[in-house]
Amino acid sequence: MSAVIGGLLVFFALQATVPVTKGKVINQVVRESGGQKTTGGLTGGDIYKRFAPGVVHIKSVFTGVRSDFFGFSVPLQQEADGSGFIVDKSGLIVTNAHVVQDSNSTANKITVLMGDQQEVSAKLLGTDPSTDIAVLKIDPQGKTLRVLDLGDSSKLQVGDDVYAIGSPFELDGTLTQGIVSAIDRTIDSPNQQFKIRGAIQTDAAVNPGNSGGPLLNAFGEVVGINSQIASNSGSFAGIAFAIPSNTVKEIVGQIEKSGKASHPWLGIGGIEVGKDMAKLLKLPVDHGVMIAQVVPGSPAEKAGLKASSQSLVNSQTGQRIPVGGDIIGKIDTISVLTMDDILNFVEKHKVGDRVTLEVYRGKEKKQVTFALGERPQNLVQSPQN
Repeated sequence: MSAVIGGLLVFFALQATVPVTKGKVINQVVRESGGQKTTGGLTGGDIYKRFAPGVVHIKSVFTGVRSDFFGFSVPLQQEADGSGFIVDKSGLIVTNAHVVQDSNSTANKITVLMGDQQEVSAKLLGTDPSTDIAVLKIDPQGKTLRVLDLGDSSKLQVGDDVYAIGSPFELDGTLTQGIVSAIDRTIDSPNQQFKIRGAIQTDAAVNPGNSGGPLLNAFGEVVGINSQIASNSGSFAGIAFAIPSNTVKEIVGQIEKSGKASHPWLGIGGIEVGKDMAKLLKLPVDHGVMIAQVVPGSPAEKAGLKASSQSLVNSQTGQRIPVGGDIIGKIDTISVLTMDDILNFVEKHKVGDRVTLEVYRGKEKKQVTFALGERPQNLVQSPQN
C-alpha cells in the first residue's frame, strides 16, 4: 500500500482531503462475514431502518493562529466532519481518532448531530492514535438511545455482505452496501508511525465524512469502524478499510476506564535477514530480523540492544540497506523470520511481561531478557514496535 494515494475520510469544510504525508492520504474501509448471502440476514432496508438511528454526524472545531502580512497573530478556525455510532445507552460514542484529533492538536469543540437532527455537545474521553479510535460521551437527556452492538470481527469471511452508514460530504444518514473484499490487511495509523493490523477491506462505498462510522454485517452487528480508503483522487475508488470490531472492543474498554489505551512494545525497527543477505555479509544465521533502529529510552535501548551502524547501497536501485545491527533469531521459543513475527508475539502480551530474545551480535549468540514497555502515542522516530 506504500505506493497508493489515499485520503482522510474526515470531511473538512475548508478542504475536502488532507494528506497525512506527501503523496498519501488516509481514508476508510469496510468488512464482511461469509463468502455468500448470509442465511437469515437482514436486507439493506432493514439494516437502515433499525440501525441508522444509532449513527451520528460528528462536527469538530479546531482553533489555532496564523500570522498575517504584518506578522500579527490572527485566529484560525477549521471545521471537520465525520461519523460515529452509539455503543452504550449512557451516551458513549465511538469514532475515529482522526475525526477529533490531528497530528498537532485536538478539537476545541465537538458536537454530535443525532439521528433526530438534534445537535448536542460531546466530551472527548480519550483517543488511541495508533489504532485510530476515539471515544466520546454525550448526555442522553433522558432519551432512550439506539445502541449498536459490536460483533465478532474474527468470524468475517471474504464475500460476506456488509453495510456502511455515515455522513459522506455532510450527507447525513447515507447507506452503502458491499462485500468483504479481504481480511487481515495491515494499514498505517494516521500519524504513519504504527501499523493497524487485522483491518477489513471492503468495496462498500465510503468517502470523506464516513470516517468513524460503522461497518455492519447482515445481522446489524458492527464489525468495523470505517477508517481509510485507497484512492488516487481522495474519493472512493473501490477499496476501503475498517478497524476490526475486536480491536474496537479492547481499545474502547481501556479508554473508558483510564482515558487512554496501553500497548506493549520493544522500541525497535528491523529488516528481514534472508539467505542472500546472510551470504553477502557473511552472517552467522540465514534468517531473523536485523535491528535497524532502537528508540531512545525504549525497553530495547535499556536492554542494550544495538542498531545498525552502517549501510550498504543497492547498485541497481540506489536503496540504502542498514547493516551491522543485532540479529534477533528467536523471541522466547518462537523463531523469528520477519518483523511481523515479533509484532504478532508482542501484541499478544501485556506491558510488564518479560520476554527473552535470542540475539546474534557479530558471531556471538546471547540471550537478552527484559520487560515490555508501554508504547508512546507519538515517536520522534517511527519503528513498528
